[in-house]
Amino acid sequence: MFTIPKSVLLVRLRKYLDMDIGYGDLSSSFIPKGEKGNAKIIAKTSGIVAGSEEATLLFEDVGINAIQNFDDGDIIEEGDIIIELKGNLQNILTIERTALNFLMKLSSIATSTKDFVQIIQNNKLSTKIAATRKTTPGFGWFEKKAVFYGGGDTHRWNLSDMVMFKDTHLKYYNGDIEKLLKTAKNQLSFSKKIEIEIEKTEDILKAAENGADIILLDNMNPDQISNALSHIKDRSHILFEASGNINKENLLAYAKTGVDVISSSSTILNPHKKMDYSLKLL
Repeated sequence: MFTIPKSVLLVRLRKYLDMDIGYGDLSSSFIPKGEKGNAKIIAKTSGIVAGSEEATLLFEDVGINAIQNFDDGDIIEEGDIIIELKGNLQNILTIERTALNFLMKLSSIATSTKDFVQIIQNNKLSTKIAATRKTTPGFGWFEKKAVFYGGGDTHRWNLSDMVMFKDTHLKYYNGDIEKLLKTAKNQLSFSKKIEIEIEKTEDILKAAENGADIILLDNMNPDQISNALSHIKDRSHILFEASGNINKENLLAYAKTGVDVISSSSTILNPHKKMDYSLKLL
């Protein structure tokens, strides 16, 4: 799913490295240019690793021999050696923080997502855990990749993936769900799905009867969602998604309503499982 040419990925990574280096690494300049060294990146917490591909590529791009001991998505334990490094010591130290930042940020997202997924699996439910488009500007591709490695669904990557009508779109149509959906169905490619955000129980049937593929039940509590779904006789052609203020504490209550998807921004914006790594010179 994430197989892209290394040259393309490196273009993205170099932008972050350029911002970190600025006009030069002053600290590492006090180490002789030709000095060689060995180092290892060690996990300080247990969880799911993500960002190891990015970290490895960053080191390799400046001539460091990097051995990646774990693939993204692997379970790791505290003390595991994630990457072994050998080469120019200045370059190892210059890349260190950018590489560790990728590992810590992405692993925290992956591990928090996995925690959500595990809650669903432990209760023998089939609800999908999905991300949202509430991502860090310029970093969303990596964050959603981490969600995938945690076992979650990436949802929309960008605005062209599918149609998602929010309350703002419906406002323009004066709340006329039927007109909005029919207009979209007449103009949209067959390859694109239509999702619509619904905040009132009485509007769910209108959306279901007029061509919505996915109905987003936004900012409803579990009781309201259960009541809303009880009015739908045939769900075979529609997916129901719940979103809005869903966290680890109330996740199970929402999943038990019978929704097909739960989308949450919390695992990206505020992952509850914090992963940490350190680089040690040998």
